[in-house]
Amino acid sequence: MDNSLKSIGTVTELNGDKAKVVFKRSKACGNCKSCINFGTDEAIVEINNSLDAKVGDRVEIALHSSSMLKASLIMYGIPIVALLLGVYLGCKINDIWGAVIGITAAILSLSVIRLFESKLSRLGQFDPSMLSIIQSDNE
Repeated sequence: MDNSLKSIGTVTELNGDKAKVVFKRSKACGNCKSCINFGTDEAIVEINNSLDAKVGDRVEIALHSSSMLKASLIMYGIPIVALLLGVYLGCKINDIWGAVIGITAAILSLSVIRLFESKLSRLGQFDPSMLSIIQSDNE
């Protein structure tokens, strides 16, 4: 069974070996900020042009569920653990310190994630892949 979120989009721009693809966001996208949003139902993603698609081509793209799970764990799991750990440690002093240290720890963990975001994106493991050209603009 294929464990990936698939979408069909249109290539709008080429930049070297990269293609910008506009596609309709699905409900599975949620509040993920991996793509640039255009309103509520469209997004754009820069993807490796592995199929040599041209501007105007309709392509099928996929983001593997394991990548989505890893990204979710990083973006949500780490700050929640930091919050809970901060609250636990802060409550040893008193309840106010628990709240202050917990919130501070969560904010700091988000800041650290943002600092390393560009390094993680360069690894390419969270990038969607181009599966096929559905309709070529030349047809």
